Amino acid sequence: MGNTVFLDIIGSFITFGLLLLATFRLNAGAAESSSAYYANYMLQTNMLTLTLMLETDLRDIGKNYTRTVANPTPIRTATFNEFSFYVGPNLIDWQVGYPAELSSTQNPNDRYVRRNVNGTEFKMNLGVTNMTFKYWNITSPTDSMTTPVAQTNYSLIGPVDVSIQLESPFKRAQQYMNDTSQYEMYWRQIRSVARSTLVQLQ
Repeated sequence: MGNTVFLDIIGSFITFGLLLLATFRLNAGAAESSSAYYANYMLQTNMLTLTLMLETDLRDIGKNYTRTVANPTPIRTATFNEFSFYVGPNLIDWQVGYPAELSSTQNPNDRYVRRNVNGTEFKMNLGVTNMTFKYWNITSPTDSMTTPVAQTNYSLIGPVDVSIQLESPFKRAQQYMNDTSQYEMYWRQIRSVARSTLVQLQ
């Protein structure tokens, strides 16, 4: 009788322990799932914020810009990682940094994106791992222009493509990986037609 009660108690402890372990594992799984969802949501929000800012600036290139013989185009810099131009009296410069500048995250490839307006810099850490500018010749829309674009060819810039890749700053849990990368990733390309050739110099 005593042995049976003792075995029942041991069995109860083992069962309770297994149930408790299962509960902890469920809670951990729920926490990881919630964390992955939040990281995914933040990436989508960051992508939306960045593309809206870029599209607004690119759409207004040359708007209310006063052209002169010395400065017939509002574009000032056109490289693969930097694009600067005038919108009215404001000089706007978009520039992508290098991974070594951003060391506070696990992801070794993310970098700052800088938007500079008349010398005032706004530095953004949005999870950008790649952001490049590509310029197309307005006189030959199928031909992309070699970067950096020579200053004498700024007036030939037509459509501008911006390729953007965002990755989460921290590694995802193994069970939530859906691709071969270690980080959640989004990619998008936007295109805008520069206004540098839309208004001819009088």
